[in-house]
Amino acid sequence: MKTGFLLYGILLLLVSCGSNQTEESDVNNNNLSEQQSWQASLDDSSGNIVLNRNGAPLPDTLSIETIRVFLNSRYPNIQLQVLRQSGDTLYVQIPEATYLTQQMGSTGPEMYFGEAVYNLTEIPGIRFINFALAEGDHAGPDIYNRDSFKPE
Repeated sequence: MKTGFLLYGILLLLVSCGSNQTEESDVNNNNLSEQQSWQASLDDSSGNIVLNRNGAPLPDTLSIETIRVFLNSRYPNIQLQVLRQSGDTLYVQIPEATYLTQQMGSTGPEMYFGEAVYNLTEIPGIRFINFALAEGDHAGPDIYNRDSFKPE
């Protein structure tokens, strides 16, 4: 009887480990890479934020979840959560925004929001991103679109 339980336990462990590996590889195969994304940089001569696309995203990598995973891995101290989509607006939140609002200066949050907006608005039908987060010294809740990051 003990042998049967032991074999059952080992089999259960192997099956559960195998399914996790499949899920992880599926996520990794659909990751948006830095070579396929929009990235912000600072123009030294003008001081403006510039957003550049590094290559074109592959059609099968373009999803809200893939972009969320990409942004969260690129900015591990800022964990974006998707709340819902209504019409052309995607509602997101950053539950713990202290790093973004207090520790990145004033340019850092603008660069983060720019990258998030440009990458998420690559998805057809999304034009605006509504960010919910606690107000800080350098950033707070707001609604952005691509025009929000054009030089004045």
